[in-house]
Amino acid sequence: MPPEISKNGGISAWEPAGTSKWLLLNPFELFEDHFQKNEWYRYVECTASAIDALVLFKKLHSGHRKQEIANFIRKAVQYFEDIQRPDGSWYGNWGICFTYATWLALRGLAGAGKTYYNILADRKAAHFLIKLQRDDGGWGESYLSCLAKKFTPLEGNRSNLVQTAWTLMGLIHSGLVSTKRPNTSSLSSKALDQFSEGRWRFSSTEIAGASLRTYMIHYANYRNIYTLWALAEYRQRVPLP
Repeated sequence: MPPEISKNGGISAWEPAGTSKWLLLNPFELFEDHFQKNEWYRYVECTASAIDALVLFKKLHSGHRKQEIANFIRKAVQYFEDIQRPDGSWYGNWGICFTYATWLALRGLAGAGKTYYNILADRKAAHFLIKLQRDDGGWGESYLSCLAKKFTPLEGNRSNLVQTAWTLMGLIHSGLVSTKRPNTSSLSSKALDQFSEGRWRFSSTEIAGASLRTYMIHYANYRNIYTLWALAEYRQRVPLP
């Protein structure tokens, strides 16, 4: 199992937990808590990716370290439940911000066999995302969420193509999006309208990447990568009517 796993089931980016939160002062203005590798300084993003990797590994080597993998996934699910915020979201350290982490948490839960229909954490997360949908069908979140640690919409309640893609994938992984359910079908069709006919109409300069809460990064290809990814997920996972 990854050496980065902590007692609470989460995965860090580099090494296992070390110092206590109060032990070291951060000499940088950037990278909040960069040196404070306490047990709770783990990442939803890394944990979800680890579940994905182990689920794929199981398909190739179903008998290898079977119980260890099952224990890891069980603890990871508990970690998601333990750190979920009261509003149903998760805080993201490597992207902006709550939409990003909530998508990946839902992806990780799906890998563990958890969906909207069998775990409360998934339902809370889906409701968090649904209530944030803009009138145009998309989603948009400001980088200020990272700093305030509270969801902050884009100025003017605008939508962002990348965050719309993240959110749509999260709802797909929750099992909530289906052409057989009229209410969610309408929700997803409004989101898909943002991608239709090559409508890359959101500003390419909007920031979607982040690093350790205070360092924002612009990735020019995000709007292409994640939009195509979301369309592929929709095509693969959502059955035709």
